[in-house]
Amino acid sequence: MTNMFEMLKKAGQLRKQAGQFQKILESRVCEVSSSDGKVKIRVNGKMELLYIDISPELLSPEKKTFLEKTLLQLWQRAQKEIEKVIQEETKNMLGDLGNLPF
Repeated sequence: MTNMFEMLKKAGQLRKQAGQFQKILESRVCEVSSSDGKVKIRVNGKMELLYIDISPELLSPEKKTFLEKTLLQLWQRAQKEIEKVIQEETKNMLGDLGNLPF
């Protein structure tokens, strides 16, 4: 009977830690920009796109393909940065268990 109560207690602690972890990830923000600074995006640790800034000079039909490629590259860079943040926060929260691959 004691083991069951201990398991329930640990489950409650894990739930609390998971909630704290989600808040931490939500608060961590990564901003990446193109090399010329004309396109910027911000992403939080939950991989939510928070912000896009595009220089008005890129908003023309002739620059559509360039803009699409730039946004895709920035998104990929932001994902890699956030993955590092997630690994770092996981390691901080779980200690050595944070080295597990995602």
